[in-house]
Amino acid sequence: MLDASQLRIEAAHKKVAEVFSKEYAFTIPAYQRPYAWEATQAEELLADLKDAMARDSAAGGFYFLGSIVLVKSHGNPASRVVDGQQRLTTLTLLFSVIRDLTTGAERQAQRERYIKQVANDDEGIPEALRLQLRPKDQGFFEKQIQKRGATDQLPSLDSLTDSKARIVENAKLIRDRLIAMGEEARDELLRFLLQNCYLVVVEVPSDTAARRIFTVLNARGLDLSATDILKADLLERAGVEKESYLSQRWEEVETALGRDRFSALFTQIRMIHERDKPRSALESGFAMHVPVFRDNPSEFIDSVLEPYADALMLAMDEQELRKRFGAKCADLVRSLERLDNRDWLPPLLLCLRQCNGGVEINVPELVFKLERLAYFLFVTRADVNSRMSRYVDVIDDLDPPTDPKARYTHRGRSTGLEIEQAEASMLFDALDGNVYLVSKVVKPLLLRLEQASTDGTANYDYPVISVEHVCPQTMAPGSQWAQWFSDVDDHAAWVHTLANLVLLNSRKNSAAQNYDFDKKKTKYFTSGDTCAFTLTNEVRSYPRWTLEELEARRVELLQRFAKAWRLESNLEKWWRE
Repeated sequence: MLDASQLRIEAAHKKVAEVFSKEYAFTIPAYQRPYAWEATQAEELLADLKDAMARDSAAGGFYFLGSIVLVKSHGNPASRVVDGQQRLTTLTLLFSVIRDLTTGAERQAQRERYIKQVANDDEGIPEALRLQLRPKDQGFFEKQIQKRGATDQLPSLDSLTDSKARIVENAKLIRDRLIAMGEEARDELLRFLLQNCYLVVVEVPSDTAARRIFTVLNARGLDLSATDILKADLLERAGVEKESYLSQRWEEVETALGRDRFSALFTQIRMIHERDKPRSALESGFAMHVPVFRDNPSEFIDSVLEPYADALMLAMDEQELRKRFGAKCADLVRSLERLDNRDWLPPLLLCLRQCNGGVEINVPELVFKLERLAYFLFVTRADVNSRMSRYVDVIDDLDPPTDPKARYTHRGRSTGLEIEQAEASMLFDALDGNVYLVSKVVKPLLLRLEQASTDGTANYDYPVISVEHVCPQTMAPGSQWAQWFSDVDDHAAWVHTLANLVLLNSRKNSAAQNYDFDKKKTKYFTSGDTCAFTLTNEVRSYPRWTLEELEARRVELLQRFAKAWRLESNLEKWWRE
């Protein structure tokens, strides 16, 4: 619980000159995300300032820069920035560039005071930078931006990434725009910025209260993600002594995976621990279902975040998968990635984490069964509840819960990774239907069939892959197709089935779709004398394309799927049914 003093909030609007003064010494806490404003946002700020300066501006000669939230005690300049890092950093870039473009050492020194506090022994004020970024970024920021003359020789962007790249990119943009303005206009801009631009400064006396605010605030143009909130929560639990170290490890994982995959990883981790459909937001439910996050922040990083991140990196690394588990295993993981959901990922991550941790587990066999199960659920269009329930059973098999009864409390027990005859029949029914009409299914299914047809040697790295009908959807009267499919019901029954579909590594050609069969094979289904896909080349070997060929093709393709997924006996039973 927060006491009354911790809940006290002070807010006031202040000129920028008052904010970049001895009253404030800004530092960015370790739990904050890196500087991330893009050049478009920096340019927007400059454009807004210039518009507001115009005599006929609707702003009336003033400009509001937004708000900043600080952890600050009354009378003490030390200010930890909870919200507003992007704004304060960009303003520091602007001040630094203006200083370095200023002629005359005396005027430069005068303008440097917005970047660095000048020491005053009489008042007991030490020399200090107005803004200090996170420890990971501050050394670079001071050397390349805050040091006098630094922005005259900005480094190349070639070797820079993430926050360092954003800092230099925005500094270059600001410098180019200010040089184009000329010195008189720059002086006017600086005066306007200092005297006519305002920030609302919100001061909170404790980190605890500030982090509560942090979870509901947005930085300009950069919404807080659930993982930003979880990071603040974790570091608060860890305490000041461990904050910087754990923050650095957290950010290393986030940088390695990228922000989107990193956020998704927390969803996968929660699924592995909760083993049920999430019924609360990630930021509020994660600590409840991953107790180590709540109880031991260091242990969470050691035994959960980093090991699962390693597992995800392995799943994304095709060469490493091939090296450790064989080409077929790697191809099946790529096959999983073509599906329209990632519900299969938690079992795979758990499997790879166990393997990395020394558990004896047959990864290729598990990946084979997982891919087969995922395609069964995908092709039969199982809903999200059915998918998640089934994958939870797989997770339970890999890592049985402490209380075995927990597996059956809220749901019936499935066969996990195995496919029963009833399910196999559902699968073959779906494969035997009008798959083209199920838009999300048809292309991944044909690519999976291509993979089965080439024994893992298929290439899918084409910029465009399209699905084409052999017999066209619309037959011209008197055409070869109209003769071969004189019964419109036969045509309707077969035209959208697997047997009548091929893959092309080009966009559809509406004119070519209605070519007669021979012309279509030589002019439309090929690039020169070859075709990129085995399935399409097989069709080119047929002299005719009638109901007889479609019947034979249907049997051949279903048998190919059955063999690929070890369901031959199930297919035989389905035929008999």
